[in-house]
Amino acid sequence: MVLAAVPVLAVGLADATIAIRTVGSPGPAHSAVATPSPSATSQTQPNARFTLNDAETKRNADLRDLLDRRRRAILHHDVRAFLATDDPMQPAFRAQQRGAFEALAAVPLASWQYAVDYFGLPSTQRTRRYRAATFAPARFAVHYAIKGFDDKPTSLVQTPTFVHRKSGWYVASFDDYAGSGNPSAKGIWDFGPVRTVQVGPVLVLGHPQSLSLMREIADITAASIPNVTAVWGRGWSRKAVVLVPSTQAELSALVDDSEDLSQIAAVASAEVSSCPAAPNPVGGRIAINPRNWPSLSSLGHRIVLTHELTHVATRARSNSCMPTWLIEGFADYVAYQKSSIPVRVIASELGADVRAGRIPTSLPPNATFDGSSKRLAQAYEGGYLACRLIASMVGERGLVRFYTAVGTSHATPVHAMAAALRSILHLTPAEFTARWQSYLRSQLS
Repeated sequence: MVLAAVPVLAVGLADATIAIRTVGSPGPAHSAVATPSPSATSQTQPNARFTLNDAETKRNADLRDLLDRRRRAILHHDVRAFLATDDPMQPAFRAQQRGAFEALAAVPLASWQYAVDYFGLPSTQRTRRYRAATFAPARFAVHYAIKGFDDKPTSLVQTPTFVHRKSGWYVASFDDYAGSGNPSAKGIWDFGPVRTVQVGPVLVLGHPQSLSLMREIADITAASIPNVTAVWGRGWSRKAVVLVPSTQAELSALVDDSEDLSQIAAVASAEVSSCPAAPNPVGGRIAINPRNWPSLSSLGHRIVLTHELTHVATRARSNSCMPTWLIEGFADYVAYQKSSIPVRVIASELGADVRAGRIPTSLPPNATFDGSSKRLAQAYEGGYLACRLIASMVGERGLVRFYTAVGTSHATPVHAMAAALRSILHLTPAEFTARWQSYLRSQLS
């Protein structure tokens, strides 16, 4: 999973002054090879090193049948059939699952499928509490697509426990292995009733108490799509799915990020393939932090959503090894295009350094984009000004060509950047860094 999040580092609420940065997490913690596509029902990935005995073969067949019944119940909104797949000895779990099922019914699903590896995990103290035979697959994922928005299914990687009772196999838990490093990913439907708001090419999912905010976000996002297209071009879906959780804790669970989100305004996420492979993104989502959203002005809302939409638009040409300054700098470039905010306001932290004679010696390293970095603001401002410099040299189309050249290269990050600088800007990396330093002085001194 690749994430890009907007923290609220500095917000000027007086009239039209606002400065918002974006935090990206391009490192290994958020990079993963996309899960293989499932079959029509559930996908078996047998391990050829093991020979199954008759009992295991029957168990696997029973579980395939169980999951197929569960899948059909979800797609046909059949609550009785769905609950018939849950452990009858776990009333609290059944109640939680019924709530999630009813919430999921509001989501316009195009498909819902399961992918399963029938090689099991060892039993734990939690699974032994059932006092019955249990099975937890080593790999398990839900693949689902939202109708009209997901061209390919996206994945929720989970670790269910199946328990065997006299009448057969049932789902008993999704949390038994969370403490051992195998948590189950959650959808917004796992946190309460779901409502949807659609405005043209934008679908917003949230909870009933957030309907007013959802309508506002849908309107702003739909209005911002043409601004992204004006810079990037029409070569993207020009659609968006936005999640509006009720709490910051829910946001953290939805984007599978355990880091501090207290300064985050919004997050863009997608499932992508690791470089040097093409990204092949699926499941692009934008998620709002309800804790910080009210602190932004209307202009701030537009900038944040335009920034995140830019990540959605560029994801197919943004391999996971790209330098973060280019990914985030380009998103800021697009987001600030129609804001009329002075450069000295956008880059206020970096400007203070420049005026004090502290000129950066290099373009912002990836590590400085970490949420805990003391140079976070300067990193985003430096990336923004680097992209602004490129546009001043070769035009906006040239900036897009530069981004694409780096993001679609199969070379190492260093060689990809050097090649793009040479072919488009006719500069070496050292020459570009020097040009950027001079640009900082001219724009911020």
